[in-house]
Amino acid sequence: MIDISLPLDWNLITYPGDARYEHYDYMTHEKNGVHITRVIMETHSGTHIDAPFHALPNGGTMSSIPLEHLNGPATVVEVKGNAINAEDIPGTVEKRVLFKTKNSGLYDRFHEDFCYISESAGKRLVELGVETVGIDYLSIEQFGTRGMKVHKILLEKGIAIIEGLMLKDVKPGRYDLMCLPIRIDTDGAPCRAVLK
Repeated sequence: MIDISLPLDWNLITYPGDARYEHYDYMTHEKNGVHITRVIMETHSGTHIDAPFHALPNGGTMSSIPLEHLNGPATVVEVKGNAINAEDIPGTVEKRVLFKTKNSGLYDRFHEDFCYISESAGKRLVELGVETVGIDYLSIEQFGTRGMKVHKILLEKGIAIIEGLMLKDVKPGRYDLMCLPIRIDTDGAPCRAVLK
């Protein structure tokens, strides 16, 4: 198995304006005879899933995303450029498409010039009938754009979005994806994603 999830720790980068991940000792063996950690993070920290409600005021929350959409055969597509365009997407893909880009090497700090999914690619993914789209950075949207256009193209059609994947050491091709969000019914949820 290949773990393609980002570790949740103090070094985790965040999208500008988002709260940073934090964790603290809440109870300790010395003081309480047990150890418990308190974690403070957003629903979109690290590797996470966007629910429709993230971009659509009347969209469904995490419970609206079937777990079957997040688990099963997946195609990892490598894109070398600065944007993922319709022509970068093969004519035949599995129901789950994960994009490997230059982004997997950009987790040292936040980079504004990360590779993103264009509107044409979003529309192409809808045409292909995919159920889940993943990318190896904190957003599928070009930095600085307004209106979450690509999110809406996908989420309006019930396509789940996984952001914050780590695909640096993954070769393009077909895999089985296992991705489980924590059971929190809100606009998104951190998840653990692996390929085999």
